[in-house]
Amino acid sequence: MSVAEPISVPAEPERGSGALAVQEAPSPPTSPTRRWPAWLPTALVLLAGAILFLPAIRTPRFLDDYFQTSMIEGTYPAPRSPFDLYDFVGDADRALLLDRGLLPWWSHPQLKVRFLRPLSSALLYADHRVFGDHPLLSHLHSFAWWAAAVLAAGALYRRTLTSRAAVVATFMFALAPCHALPLVWLANREALVSITFGILALGALVRFRQGGRWLHGASAAGLFTLSLLGGEYALGFGGYALALALTSRRSSRSVRAVGLLSFAAPALAYLVVRARLGYGTAGSGLYQDPFRDPVAFLQRVPQRMAALLGEGWLTLPADTVDATPSWLVGAIAIVAAAILFVPVRRALAGLDGERREDATWLLLGSVLALTPVLAVMPALRVLGASFVGIAATVALVLDRAWFPRAAEPPTRASRLTELVALCLGFAHFVHGPGTSWLISRFCRADAAIFSEEAATLRSYIPDPAKDEVVLVRGIGGTMFVLPYAIDPKGAPPWRWRILALTGHVLVSRVDSRTIDLLAPPQRSLFPTGEGNLFRGEGAPLAAGDVVRVSGMRATVMDVGKAGPRRVRFEFDEPLESSSRVWVTSRFDGIHDADPPEPGFGKPFDP
Repeated sequence: MSVAEPISVPAEPERGSGALAVQEAPSPPTSPTRRWPAWLPTALVLLAGAILFLPAIRTPRFLDDYFQTSMIEGTYPAPRSPFDLYDFVGDADRALLLDRGLLPWWSHPQLKVRFLRPLSSALLYADHRVFGDHPLLSHLHSFAWWAAAVLAAGALYRRTLTSRAAVVATFMFALAPCHALPLVWLANREALVSITFGILALGALVRFRQGGRWLHGASAAGLFTLSLLGGEYALGFGGYALALALTSRRSSRSVRAVGLLSFAAPALAYLVVRARLGYGTAGSGLYQDPFRDPVAFLQRVPQRMAALLGEGWLTLPADTVDATPSWLVGAIAIVAAAILFVPVRRALAGLDGERREDATWLLLGSVLALTPVLAVMPALRVLGASFVGIAATVALVLDRAWFPRAAEPPTRASRLTELVALCLGFAHFVHGPGTSWLISRFCRADAAIFSEEAATLRSYIPDPAKDEVVLVRGIGGTMFVLPYAIDPKGAPPWRWRILALTGHVLVSRVDSRTIDLLAPPQRSLFPTGEGNLFRGEGAPLAAGDVVRVSGMRATVMDVGKAGPRRVRFEFDEPLESSSRVWVTSRFDGIHDADPPEPGFGKPFDP
């Protein structure tokens, strides 16, 4: 036989076919399937969160935390009760805050920033009284609320999603960037408080829909009430209550009506009390009250909705949308929605009737939940309520793409689903947690630098109870918090003046009591537009406008496209008064800043 000749191998006889049957060797005993403990996913997600948000837990006090320390210690210029620590500016104290310079001279004459958050306020007050000046313990308290929100979301997902999708959604929700700032910033804990009770209320609503027991309906109403007492973030859960009522076709009309009423009744009571007590916002560019200025609110809805959807679904920063023309934002949003439609539809189609119904109201609710937060500039921290449904929907898409129940022939739809799942998986399991870590880390660093600046400023002021501090130019919004940070009890100096909040400024001395501040062309001496907390776009300052506050008069001399770029400041006393301290803020910290001699100028750079 030639080596190149093929060898003929007889076919293997069939097993069990008569005389040719072959004795089958006994199969080895199979080892029992390993079952992981039911508590393991929960333990892992809490551990992952503890590691990811560790910088947040170790952050010093930050931003509004100093305001609230002052309120609790009784050093805030206007007294506040333990339930009113989110009442920053109102009609009763606006003039006082302006005269002391704790509101900048360019503030709107009807500026109001008052939030009704009594439960969250009381928790902060209790923290300060129990823990004192130990922010770590207060941050651990906030972390406990994060853990409670994660446990509540996990329970809701196990009741509404498939088991694997529930685990994926819980991890996604727990590590989302929307929790970073509420953990870094003690004053923003109200988001976690509202979200926790809101998710628990949704769980009670689901049980009420499934069993029709009135106890669950009453529990939902009580939990929604607690969520609203935590803060207005709770209004977003109205989107889920409405979505449940619209999609629960298997439930009776009475069950759907009671379910919707369990949210609507507490929400209506909250809004009535809020209006009667004068809470809300006015005159600010950062917040737009849809009831006071519906036109300005509606003009911003498309841009803000696109920004929030991009942040929620793709973990994109909001400034990506802000820097993009409106028409392009709209086109991108339409294309993105069309691309997502196919994978989401396929994920829902693969579910049984009840699961599909649950997935539908979670998806619809996540969109409707964005409506209340459209009144504020887009930010990750306002997405907590909406992200409950986003995480559920994304988890279902990933489950369908990565763990199909049966082999499917490759089609355009399946390939698109796989590609979208890859992008969503990267966004929520790589970019999202990475963003959470970076936000926590950067904010902790900023808070530490701010604390050092406050200590430096304290060394420049001989007698804070009698001295006036004039900040020629500052960097960033922390300058408004700085006067409350120089004293451990939050006591601000006698007066605090911010003349400009911008980059390069030229100071020209007119006489012994007068200076002019000039910003470069295309610049303004202070931020204007949507991001200006103290004055909205609807009431800009014009050339010739005069603002009079105690001890000083500011006259707008010239206005450019960006806003006032030249302003004259006339003081009642000579600039070199012994009770006045001049400082400036640069990238390397706070420095003293003597004004120039009469007839001369002096540049101030960051």
